[in-house]
Amino acid sequence: MIYIAFDIDGTLYDCSPIVGHAFEQGIDEFLVQNPALNLRKPSTDEIMKLVGIPVSEIFATLFPTLSQELSHKLNDCCTEKLANLVLQQKGIILSGVIETIPVLYNKGYGLLTASNGRKEYVEAVLTAYGLTPYFLHITALEDIDLHDKTQLLAYYKKTIPDCEILIMAGDRTNDLVAAQENGVPFIGCAFGHNDAEIAHCKWIAYSFYEIPDVVDSIRKAFTSEKYY
Repeated sequence: MIYIAFDIDGTLYDCSPIVGHAFEQGIDEFLVQNPALNLRKPSTDEIMKLVGIPVSEIFATLFPTLSQELSHKLNDCCTEKLANLVLQQKGIILSGVIETIPVLYNKGYGLLTASNGRKEYVEAVLTAYGLTPYFLHITALEDIDLHDKTQLLAYYKKTIPDCEILIMAGDRTNDLVAAQENGVPFIGCAFGHNDAEIAHCKWIAYSFYEIPDVVDSIRKAFTSEKYY
């Protein structure tokens, strides 16, 4: 069986219109609980430059003076606000996703998530657009105490049943690295946050509509030595 592990932000969804507002709301709520602190609210650009790395690292980078405990609490506040905005469909589901996910499902592919984001966020994206029934696993790093999606792909390789081919689909270097380190094919999604990071990849989709054809090409060429 062929499984496809999808990155979320920049591959299925674009949170950039709402992430700045979510952080503002989350920080405001956090400061009510911790009035002695003085935190600068990061801009959307600052946040989006970090999207793709594990969420704990995003907060450690944006708020380096916070203790690990307080950083985690702020993370909770901001994630809750972001998930609420996602569920209100305030962000952007990328073109072709709603139409193409059922196509992949009906072809018999197993659909997985491979995100460095929090589970609450991933679940909100899939729920908001009716995509949850098509996915076999919504596994987040915090579920099994993993550090990044490289480890998540390794976990999938060991645990998912009847896996003949596992494919990683994403738009950032960290997605490509996760695929390379696990020896699995990679689809570069050249419609996400940073096309230049995956422009040299062997398998590229220029819209989400192209992914079924790219998966078919990978399946036919699976005996090739290079998947990237």
